Amino acid sequence: RAAAAGSAARLRLLEADMTSCRLPDAGRYGLAILALNTLFLAGGRAAQAAAVATLAAHLRPGGLAVVDVWLPTVDDLGRFDGRLSLEYVRRDPETGELVTKVVAAIVEPGTGLVELTTIYEAAPPDGGPSRRWVRTERLRLVRPDELEALVRDAGLELESLAGDYGLGPLAPDSERAIVVARRSATARSPRPGGARRAAR
Repeated sequence: RAAAAGSAARLRLLEADMTSCRLPDAGRYGLAILALNTLFLAGGRAAQAAAVATLAAHLRPGGLAVVDVWLPTVDDLGRFDGRLSLEYVRRDPETGELVTKVVAAIVEPGTGLVELTTIYEAAPPDGGPSRRWVRTERLRLVRPDELEALVRDAGLELESLAGDYGLGPLAPDSERAIVVARRSATARSPRPGGARRAAR
């Protein structure tokens, strides 16, 4: 898609572990983002701390870090009992397939861990056999106060803790928590694994 848009020369795509990755030009970036609940995928408090430390390590002095997570309501958590829920049915604009997504989740209230199972089914437009695949992930939810602590522990200075993408204030009914933090001019880059050890 980037090549088709003529943007490939401006992009560098890298697959790496977000808890330990250190690019050669770490410390030179003006913006680093963990968006759309990516932090949950770290799966544990220590790994989440290491992921935020990775963001901090790649920022230049004055650079911004943004972390965005979902805040489930009591009703949301009540549905995390293993029941199947239809999330969407939509047509893939590239293949023409009709894609169905069904999810089921089980939450451990004491730990904030969620076992999420996602079932996808893609039906071809010509009526041929459907394809089905299943993903299972273990997620760890994060409270707003814990998100703020992760950012501070990584040596970042909190600028705002917002409750929506317009960066409005966090409220009791906010569906998201969005942290914007800045790397100070005197901060040292966290070493790989340092945040993980400190969080234990």
